[in-house]
Amino acid sequence: MSLEKRELYRLPWSKNDNPIAWLEITDICNLHCEGCYRQRLTGHKPLDEIKEEILFFKRWRNPDNVSIAGGEPLVHPQIVDIVAFIAENGLKPIVLTNAAMLTPELLRELKAAGLAGFTVHIDSHQGRPGWEGKSEAEHNELREHYARMIAAERNLITIFNSTVYPSTFHEIPDVVRWGQGHLDIVHGLVFITYRILETEASVGVDERGAEVDARRLSYSTGSFDEDFVTAPEVYQIIKEHCPAYQPSGYLGGTIRHDSYKWLAGAMVGTKHGIYGSVGPLAMQVAQAGHHLFCGTYLAYLAQMKAAPLMFLLAPWDPAVRHALKNWLGDVVRHPSHLLGRVQIQTIGIIQAPDLQPGGQADMCDSCPDMTVWNGTLINSCRMDEYRLFGGMLSVTRKEAPEPQPEPQPEPQPDLQDERQPELVGPRDGDRE
Repeated sequence: MSLEKRELYRLPWSKNDNPIAWLEITDICNLHCEGCYRQRLTGHKPLDEIKEEILFFKRWRNPDNVSIAGGEPLVHPQIVDIVAFIAENGLKPIVLTNAAMLTPELLRELKAAGLAGFTVHIDSHQGRPGWEGKSEAEHNELREHYARMIAAERNLITIFNSTVYPSTFHEIPDVVRWGQGHLDIVHGLVFITYRILETEASVGVDERGAEVDARRLSYSTGSFDEDFVTAPEVYQIIKEHCPAYQPSGYLGGTIRHDSYKWLAGAMVGTKHGIYGSVGPLAMQVAQAGHHLFCGTYLAYLAQMKAAPLMFLLAPWDPAVRHALKNWLGDVVRHPSHLLGRVQIQTIGIIQAPDLQPGGQADMCDSCPDMTVWNGTLINSCRMDEYRLFGGMLSVTRKEAPEPQPEPQPEPQPDLQDERQPELVGPRDGDRE
């Protein structure tokens, strides 16, 4: 089944009215993920500066939640204080972490400070000690370990994201099947397509038009000989192995009219199975309703509360009606399943910036992951370009060297022996 924008809900987010604030508190990390957009240049941000950025977000971004990112945010010595300040200002703190430093003790401290949940990044290209060379399916063991640790504290949102590389694209269904088998402790999955900047045949140009050394960026490489994965391709492989999955909302690109930069969807099910997906109308009601009653758009659902209420939209949303029909059919066949708690599990797909022929990158329209740079909002995935070069780069193809004329062969010396008689016909004087 192909994607059609006219059949999806265009998420109403904007630069200044967006549910997510992306707060970078450190650029120090304890892992080395392939293609990471951030490198260590400055270290930990002071707490006072972090508080100023939180208040800036609250005033100019109107977020529902604050994504606490890095680097690895759990290495910041004041992470608990940061979570508490966000919660005190009426925002939901969400920690984006690789979870390598997460312990039950730290988890309890964070929850007591007001933490709303985690987005845990786990994939097979992180260089985790003891996990090198293991597949995404094998990494499900690690995902489950942290999911159960977080679930033990109750009422925390738990989402797992991973980068999709050309070499791991075929493993996406393994992660989806694992997530569907743990609806009670896994509230969402996010797949982010891998992108890097190739420098062998191109050159970086800053905003003034001057050439710069793009090799200084951590997400650059000399050359890359595989095709990058796209968001529609991720959708297709999930759909192939999970027919019930269907996105309901999207964000387009800033350059291409046909790009899908964010695909947002949610599946409805119980521990006994998946019954269907939330449709575009239900997504619209959730966004508009939350903005009407709470003043902000919504990025993280309160799954426990929202799932049963979603069935109330069945008369108007065909996708929800289909899910309700499947659930009722299951209950008729297995009456004991009526006691199973209905859950919602979100599945998101994000396509990283795509380089266009003109040298500019197709970014996420109404980017949810904007952060603060010198008192303004910028795309967080391009932050290192600001830090190193003062702004976003464009990329141009390196000029091929002018063709040089082919060297002409030097004239060969006459090898004929001058003492040898000429090979000519008889002269007139020789004739009789």
